[in-house]
Amino acid sequence: MSQSVPPSIRGLMMPDYRVENPYQSLLSKGLQQAGVEVHFPVGYRRIFPIFRALKDCTDPIQVLHLHWISPYTKGENGLQRLIYSLKFLLDILLVRMSGIHVVWTIHNRLSHEARFPRLELWTIRQLVKLADRLIVHHQTSLSELAELYQFNCCKATVIPHGHYRTVYGEAIDPLEARAILGLPPTGKVFLNLGMLRPYKGLERLLQVWTNHPEVTAEHTLLIAGKVLDEAYGQQLIKQVAEAKGAILHQGFVENHLIPVYLSAADVVVLPFENILTSGSLVLAMSYGKAIIAPRSPGIVETLGSAAQLLYDPQDSQGLLQAIHHATEVDLTALGQQISQECDRLNWDAIGEKTGGVYRSKLSNHAPRKTR
Repeated sequence: MSQSVPPSIRGLMMPDYRVENPYQSLLSKGLQQAGVEVHFPVGYRRIFPIFRALKDCTDPIQVLHLHWISPYTKGENGLQRLIYSLKFLLDILLVRMSGIHVVWTIHNRLSHEARFPRLELWTIRQLVKLADRLIVHHQTSLSELAELYQFNCCKATVIPHGHYRTVYGEAIDPLEARAILGLPPTGKVFLNLGMLRPYKGLERLLQVWTNHPEVTAEHTLLIAGKVLDEAYGQQLIKQVAEAKGAILHQGFVENHLIPVYLSAADVVVLPFENILTSGSLVLAMSYGKAIIAPRSPGIVETLGSAAQLLYDPQDSQGLLQAIHHATEVDLTALGQQISQECDRLNWDAIGEKTGGVYRSKLSNHAPRKTR
């Protein structure tokens, strides 16, 4: 914590996903540098988990910072989901009534595999009414989200997703990395790394790879990550077996192996079918890797001037052309360009701006009744 800026605000982040994703740890460090004392919930509570977590904090909390809301709106059928959604909204209402300001960072449009999209959309529209401030990661997504969730753009602040440069360790020699992973020493390695889920477009990537050996024959496609759905995993195994040069490393990738995978790769391929914010994109940028991805507004904004390998997702030949283009361009120069763009995703600046969101709300409004 900065010696010159004493903590003047106490915030609670929920849910706590620090084990699965370092995003919240990095953001909390940035906030601490900006004079915000960040707390996380302890333990599990079935009834009103958010309000009770705030009540259990030793010192009074001024700001609740919500991130992913799926843990609070679960349910196997429509009735269960409705009950959980209503409980969640009541939980937030209790927080508001206790005098605590609510900030919500919008990470996704809807859940990636939303089973009850209409109910989820209704729940989010109520949440944005209850929240004091919203944070979105891309300026280019703000109008779309405001229309979808029905809020005034003035209620939201654009703050980018920060990089992962300090989390997993330094890159190693590419040939050493390929040897560790059992990959061929020649040809380019196209990598997809992360949780293996249908919205990531891997089936289409494998189909393109299989159908166009004239482009892919001399290269390797490496897909690595944990499958959440067994049937989907079996489908990927079958497709990989039919795709010459494709390799599947199925299973959770330990943190110490992430630099190895990214060091072995020449290009990271992220053929998303539906995405708002991508941690995988930022991870690849953190290692200065060339990136193939659909030309969606948020991805274009994040990559800035280093968007040469993006493709039109509506063009049936777009992904193939991007893969072919990646075999011809100077990937080292493109990687350097991406590293420069990644410099913008600095956590100190992000923490300062997020702390500013907390402070602006506290200073612009009379304090609510406190606990």
